[in-house]
Amino acid sequence: MSESPEAHTGDLPINGVQAADNVQETSAVPVVEDQPAGQNQVDAPVETADDAAPAPEEEISVASTAEPAAPVDAVETLRAETAAAVQELEVEIRNQTEGSAETRDLAADLLRLIRENLERLRPPALDNVVTTLRQNVFNSDYLDPDFWRGIAMVLQYQVTELTALIQRRLRGEFAVDAYGMDSELIELVRPVAGFLYRSWWRVTSEGLDGVPEEGAALLLANHSGVLPWDSAMIATAVLEDHPSQRLVRSLHDPWMTNVPGLAPALAAFGQAPALPENAVRLLEDGHLVCAFPEGAQGAGKLFWNRYRLTGFDAREYIRAALRVGAPIIPVAVIGAEEIYPMLINVRPVAQLLNLPYFPLTPLFPWFGLLGIAPLPSKWSIIFDTPIDPSAYGPEAADDPTTIAQINDLVQRRIQALLDERTAARRSIFFG
Repeated sequence: MSESPEAHTGDLPINGVQAADNVQETSAVPVVEDQPAGQNQVDAPVETADDAAPAPEEEISVASTAEPAAPVDAVETLRAETAAAVQELEVEIRNQTEGSAETRDLAADLLRLIRENLERLRPPALDNVVTTLRQNVFNSDYLDPDFWRGIAMVLQYQVTELTALIQRRLRGEFAVDAYGMDSELIELVRPVAGFLYRSWWRVTSEGLDGVPEEGAALLLANHSGVLPWDSAMIATAVLEDHPSQRLVRSLHDPWMTNVPGLAPALAAFGQAPALPENAVRLLEDGHLVCAFPEGAQGAGKLFWNRYRLTGFDAREYIRAALRVGAPIIPVAVIGAEEIYPMLINVRPVAQLLNLPYFPLTPLFPWFGLLGIAPLPSKWSIIFDTPIDPSAYGPEAADDPTTIAQINDLVQRRIQALLDERTAARRSIFFG
């Protein structure tokens, strides 16, 4: 590197006490203990040099013209200084010319993930992370094995903190909204979703300016990929790249409620079962709602049927949007079909487990848990031009013909986008 990262981070404190000491040593104004208003602060009268009388120090204290120093939060100071040092190293690595571009991008993206997760760490995990960063990351070149060893250790500390949060939730120490959504949990996993969005699948999103900054809207998207990663990436696109950073409330396939523990987990992330009444409630409350009209048929398509819409039925969702007056936005997702190339659906196993499908892919179940890792295909998400409900009026919600026409329009627009973008792709993994 042209300049050692240690030059920027050598004075970084490794625990909250050192952070407080550093601030106190450089402060020009002493920290004063909180006292009742007016106590020990008496305004000095304006006197001339002739009639001014010296006052005993114990009787009168003159108020200082300088502002008292704000109380120092040692943990926040440590967190902020560490985040700044990590960001500086991230920028420096991105500007390097040594090594492959893929290695540089991976190192920088992992540093960004660590930096974003710092906001959620508390002592002693925060102190452990800072120590590891100083010993293995800040003092090593990104091509050095010690750098990657340090990155792995830091991520392990952050996973441990996530585990502790899950344990608190198992004890009932959390709060949710009326739909079961846990905002703290969403913020905790947001950096991981951002890493998958930016680095693993390298998602490019188009048409987000058509998503309203406030109020209800219905997103209708193609479904694919065995597991609902498409839902997570649509939500991440709006949360990360939309000017208002809105939260999307996705409607998941009802069969997922049959998996023990999955339903409350999906609810915690803001999702709800794909039932018309849930769509109506969420739209009436002004939310962005994303539905997948193909349902399990779309998610469980065989690989050679990819990007062909099947069983597309959004009529009940369209009816709800017309009744509420919410715009309808077709969404096309390209890339999710390849993350788990489904070669065979083992129906007897699926029926035994009460699942709509049981996939055999090139990796699953042959490689065990490793086979669950999604492949790093290149994704595109296109938010098409919204359909204005005012062109039909609320009375159209009771007209089956109009609803069928809108359903057909949405299906044709999504299929056209899928055909156009897949034909233009040069590679599944590079776009």
